[in-house]
Amino acid sequence: MAIQSEELRRRIVADINAGAPGAKLGSERDLADRYGTSRSSLRQVLAALEEAGLVHRVIGRAGGIFISHGQVERNLSDVVGVPAFLANQGYIAGTRVLSTRITTPDQATRTALRLGPGDYVVEIQRVRLADGSPISLEHAQFPADAFPGLLEQQLGGSLYEILESQYGKVAGRADERIEAVNATSSEATLLGIKPKAALLLITRVTYDQDGSPCEFSRDLFRGDRTALAVTAKGQGIAAQADANTASVTLQRQAG
Repeated sequence: MAIQSEELRRRIVADINAGAPGAKLGSERDLADRYGTSRSSLRQVLAALEEAGLVHRVIGRAGGIFISHGQVERNLSDVVGVPAFLANQGYIAGTRVLSTRITTPDQATRTALRLGPGDYVVEIQRVRLADGSPISLEHAQFPADAFPGLLEQQLGGSLYEILESQYGKVAGRADERIEAVNATSSEATLLGIKPKAALLLITRVTYDQDGSPCEFSRDLFRGDRTALAVTAKGQGIAAQADANTASVTLQRQAG
């Protein structure tokens, strides 16, 4: 039964992504006929999708199930800020700044940013919104010595634009690691989802035009609202593999 419900959810989400916000998917009766399922099974899936903000119900003669939001596509081939790729897909980008501070980095951050024992980082935590709905939780850190006064800037937009316009640092490339994780209670509250809901953790080191690391970020994207896209280039079987291209690593199971 769980497999059938998941298959039904995937089919409905595919239709949501193929449609436009505000478009009518149909009535419950129409959708049950279209997907070949019972109305009780359909209601369970629709309730979860409605809670996730993907659809909403309208009561009345002209009512039915309507698309609220499609999935946001994050292209892994480009180094751009969240506002840029949201705008390109027709969304209104928003930001809620949660906290900012100058602090001592942990070992992972120190290694990623090539910092010494006495160096500090600027830490910025934000929730990013698409049409007013939370889609990601950002935890970004920057070398404090390289960006004096960063916390005095307007932090509601693209940090990459600030780095370029105020400090002359252009995001040249980024190394990213993507993992599937489950939301903690606090993360779920901030993102408007249930605890243990699926998230995509993207850990990123961004390098400037000179090849120096300028950002270490851990971003959590809602799994129900995010699709990843990448353009891959074939090389042929005789070509030497490039260690800097995309790869997939299987993690060992504990125990």
